[in-house]
Amino acid sequence: MVEEGLGEGSFGLHDVCQGKSYCIRKKFFENRFWIGGKDEWIVVTDKRCSMNLVNLMDGHTVPLPSFCTIDGVKINKDYDLEIVLDPYARQLRHVVLCRTPSSILGHTAIALFDDGFIAYTRLKEMAWKLFVHPTEWYGCLRYFPEVFLDALVHKGRLVAVDEEGEIFSWDIDNHRKYPLRISKPDIHAFEGCNEEVFYFAKTPVDELIVISLHGHGPRLYSPSCRVLVSEHNRFEQIIGMIMHKFDDSDGTWQPIRRVGHGQSLFVGLNYPFCGAWSGVKHNSVYVASLADNDVMIIAMGSEADSGIEMQDYPIRDGCRLLDGHSIRTPIWFRPKRPSTRRIEDIPSGFGI
Repeated sequence: MVEEGLGEGSFGLHDVCQGKSYCIRKKFFENRFWIGGKDEWIVVTDKRCSMNLVNLMDGHTVPLPSFCTIDGVKINKDYDLEIVLDPYARQLRHVVLCRTPSSILGHTAIALFDDGFIAYTRLKEMAWKLFVHPTEWYGCLRYFPEVFLDALVHKGRLVAVDEEGEIFSWDIDNHRKYPLRISKPDIHAFEGCNEEVFYFAKTPVDELIVISLHGHGPRLYSPSCRVLVSEHNRFEQIIGMIMHKFDDSDGTWQPIRRVGHGQSLFVGLNYPFCGAWSGVKHNSVYVASLADNDVMIIAMGSEADSGIEMQDYPIRDGCRLLDGHSIRTPIWFRPKRPSTRRIEDIPSGFGI
């Protein structure tokens, strides 16, 4: 999705399996953009944080609660995607859709803001719960400098990783209690790297894993006045990747070199998932997307440049991809159920 296409609801589709590109326009995207997603559901918002879950296959819409359901929070109408709380402003960065409305239990979502704000909502509550930030231990009651890059629900607890690789865990039903600090993985830096970014994911057997990507950050990158493209996951060059699996029995992390079950892992601003499809490299990590409109593919078990490739997409005859600077970091789209109303003849394994 690009600046020029925001008003008309335009966005691009890349077929990872076949290496083709499409330009799509849909009314429910007019003056809105995505900030997360899972399977065939996309989290969309306008500039004033009015959010909905939209099924991209059939157009079904489910509203998310207002952030004003958090005590003391107001929506800042003078800036995009910004809330105000006593008296500091926080911009919405990302919504992790952990469970979709298609689930028998309904939806669950985590909202990540600037300066370490993190909130949680689920269908049965119809409100957002703001979690206590770990820096409150040190007497900093309102200003939280850390940024959480990713979050998940694991074994009934909310876990989040910040930009330093520190990992915290909250009791969802007691969100006002301080989080537990989980020992961080032993991650060595790659030589010559000046940036790293962290993602959470799950193995096919529901084990928590953390992915650390290392590379060179952009020298001349100027973020938008709106936090629509995350400056934390933009690289000019990727050097390597390290993955660790969490042992729930003793609270330690162990390095791993494969997801298992012959599957590959797909991570980004969407909820992560594993899978195997024709045309997808096995035992690899697909990242959407750290630079331009490409997909990065990392062969697991390799720490060298030879194990990393970027997949680009030729424009199909008769299709026009969107022009201009992208204002939305791409996410993965994976339809999980058939629908009689489809935006395109889209197989599983698409990156948007």
